[in-house]
Amino acid sequence: LVGLIKEKKPSLLLLEVNGVGYEIHVPLSTSFQLPKNGESAYLLTHLLVREDQHTLYGFATEEERNLFRTLIKISGVGAKMAL
Repeated sequence: LVGLIKEKKPSLLLLEVNGVGYEIHVPLSTSFQLPKNGESAYLLTHLLVREDQHTLYGFATEEERNLFRTLIKISGVGAKMAL
């Protein structure tokens, strides 16, 4: 996703893309690399679909995203722990 950072917290980001705001969970390593509020950012994403929610996770690099995808396949490791 490419968009403007509207709000940035250590592990959560609000990214506006074409007028739509996306809440994206990010690891600290990605958060530290992101620009300030109001600036443009590019994130590789992973959409995690559960029965009751759809959650977006964003990453600065393909390696981070691949590691996240590997970790969430392990029994007992959830998305929050994988971040």
